[in-house]
Amino acid sequence: MTERLALRSNEAWIEALRGHGHDCARAVEELATYLGRAIARGTRGQLEGEDLTEIVHESIGRIVKGLPAFRGDSAFTTWATGVALRVAFTELRRRYARARLKGAFEAITEELRGATTSIAPTPDEALSRTHLYQVLEIAIATRLTERQRVAIMAELRGIPTVEIAERLGTNTNALYKLTHDARRRLHQTLVEAGFTAESIHMHAAEAP
Repeated sequence: MTERLALRSNEAWIEALRGHGHDCARAVEELATYLGRAIARGTRGQLEGEDLTEIVHESIGRIVKGLPAFRGDSAFTTWATGVALRVAFTELRRRYARARLKGAFEAITEELRGATTSIAPTPDEALSRTHLYQVLEIAIATRLTERQRVAIMAELRGIPTVEIAERLGTNTNALYKLTHDARRRLHQTLVEAGFTAESIHMHAAEAP
């Protein structure tokens, strides 16, 4: 497979990928195999299986669409690998952002659950609680800034205030205002959705 890739000139790659029939299909298959290995190496195995296959397919689509932009300053496979790695790293950044958001959401909802009694909720209460968590998740994603999300997540995980402030490049007073504003914003969103302060156990979000 590697030898056939090495024997294709830049012009041959472009002609094959713009064409139809067997030659085009073979070029796509070769490129997919090549990019799969390149992405796996470049991401240190963070993408594999179906996830890797989807990234490869998306990359080939972008490569074919971007052929007019290829100027031939480097080998076609080098340019194609760059495109594929950008697609892969974008996906990994999205996953990282989703993981951070999930962590912040879980930390806050655990705080809410901590005030819940051991008595099993009624169906209406369970439904209301599910709705609350859904609204809260959306609020965290859309109503908070990135710094607010980071600060609240760190705070609820027990990281010292001084350390959080250092990570964010601020001071403790500014950090207090940051998290206070974030909690008030979350609280306001939940109130607008029809929940009361008592039902959501958000005392920390109320003004001092």
